[in-house]
Amino acid sequence: MARPPEYNRPEVLQAALHVFWRDGYESSTIQKLLDAMGLNRGSFYGAFVDKESLFREVMDCYVHYQSNIISFNLMGIEEPLEAIRGFLEDFALHEGAEIRERGCLLFNTVTELSHTRPHLAEDASKRVGFLHKLFIKRLEQAYKLGDVRADKNVDDMADYLVALASGLRTHCKMKTNPAVIREIIDLGLDVVTTPNNNQGASIF
Repeated sequence: MARPPEYNRPEVLQAALHVFWRDGYESSTIQKLLDAMGLNRGSFYGAFVDKESLFREVMDCYVHYQSNIISFNLMGIEEPLEAIRGFLEDFALHEGAEIRERGCLLFNTVTELSHTRPHLAEDASKRVGFLHKLFIKRLEQAYKLGDVRADKNVDDMADYLVALASGLRTHCKMKTNPAVIREIIDLGLDVVTTPNNNQGASIF
């Protein structure tokens, strides 16, 4: 009868997440991961097969955690454009400094690995799909209210907002002045909103 693993899988995945998120995929050596996870090589390969398989499981854990938070933030406000603005501000300005400076694990992965390990970059990009779906839901609601441009496709606008969120995370890593980030959010939302619903200049 096989012995049960002598470790807590969620805990070791969380430890691996911190390494990948802090150092990136390529710089997260097996030895770094073993030290953080408290595993020997036999246990590591027995549980996760290889580094890529571990990373995919780590990304799944990250998405599960982040999707719950983001869904709450994006769906928790009745007015859809207000919810989108609030999410972008929280995403770029109100999270802890360490998280802002690390950026988003998924966006970081796409940037880091798009040329060297495109299959992993594609996996990360697919996992951003949950955010795209939430943006579509809120944009469709805003469209019915006449708050977003009727000449733009909702799916395209959702793609644009995902790209905007990615860019904001980059600015966080660069420690861009918060006032500049707010201006970027204002200008970004101008692209999707109807002219009479442009709130940016009056709010800030």
